Amino acid sequence: MNKILKIFFALFLLNGCSYEPLLIKKNYDFYFLEVKSEGEKKINRIIKQRFKERTNIESVKNYQIFFVSKLNKDIVSSNKKGDPTIYKISINLNYNLKKDNNIVFKNEILKQSTFNNIDDKFELLKYEENIIENLSEKIAEDILISMASLTR
Repeated sequence: MNKILKIFFALFLLNGCSYEPLLIKKNYDFYFLEVKSEGEKKINRIIKQRFKERTNIESVKNYQIFFVSKLNKDIVSSNKKGDPTIYKISINLNYNLKKDNNIVFKNEILKQSTFNNIDDKFELLKYEENIIENLSEKIAEDILISMASLTR
């Protein structure tokens, strides 16, 4: 009974103080006037979409960004027959940030994930697409967070 009371009190306290994570649903006070990209089209589309959702078009702070994305899928482990058992997907992104055609910031981001092979190839493909989407969104968030710290 004592544990239930403590849990109820903790939930009530967290709800009462309107706890909310800092970076969730935050729009940043800058805007990308120009977004150019090369490399993997799906990754670039996800990143551009995240930029549109999270930046403020009415901001006075305007930048241009150019990025190059690269996707690698490697076999980490195989069984005795030579069939892959573990894969690794990695996304490497290099980007340049410009303001008034002067390079302000350069960076490289590497995100990777490992996963087990699935016998159903359709499920494996969907799982890989989900991983690529999640890693791309994390990369976009990393860029936005680094921009927010740069523009302070």
